[in-house]
Amino acid sequence: MEIDRQAGVAIWHQIEQQLAGEIAAGRPAPGAQLPNELEIARRFGVHRHTARRAVAALVGRGLVRIARGQGTFVEDGVIDYVIGKRTRFSANLLAQSREPGHRLLAASEIKCPPEVAKALKLATSTRVVLLETVGEADGQPISVSSNYFPAKRFPDLATIYQAEWSVTKTLKRFGIDDYTRQVTRVTARMPSPSDAEHLHQPRTRPILVTESVDVDGRGVPIAYHEARFSGERVQLVIEP
Repeated sequence: MEIDRQAGVAIWHQIEQQLAGEIAAGRPAPGAQLPNELEIARRFGVHRHTARRAVAALVGRGLVRIARGQGTFVEDGVIDYVIGKRTRFSANLLAQSREPGHRLLAASEIKCPPEVAKALKLATSTRVVLLETVGEADGQPISVSSNYFPAKRFPDLATIYQAEWSVTKTLKRFGIDDYTRQVTRVTARMPSPSDAEHLHQPRTRPILVTESVDVDGRGVPIAYHEARFSGERVQLVIEP
């Protein structure tokens, strides 16, 4: 495909489409390194910043990933995210030799929403801690989550989370050495503008949504999670 400078379509987008088509056809193969920006620029006869924008768009679509100091690589398949009795974000990714990452978007203490109160068996007047987070794999966002915890049982949870960057480690600080998944519900929908932005994907591509409740060793609900996963980058694997 030649670049059509009279087509009325941005040149970087034409390059993105060409490279995306080649990746879909297996050239280069999954896991292989993509030519660098200078090589792409030379191939298409464009400035390097145009090639850079095309590559950035491929990253945003989850087709390639950038490994710091190594280069850009074709994604080698979707991530199997296991949902079972003990679902752990970092453990799921480490098991697939991927680097887990977390970003905290916002932390607040709010009045418990009705659906959360029902799931956690709390009165709607109860206060809960809400953590809005982004989960990453190899630096690529794969999920946006809303996580609710009873504020009375977990005072100062947000501060502790920002020190530990792990829900499991944070709960251990409150004496909860283990917890299990009581229930998980899975649906699909189109992303909100905010979720699409955080996941680096268009609003026209669906996301997978899980709603789940975690309980302590006595079976008492301790957390309610709504996680929105990129449908292109993640497939959910349900374990009995």
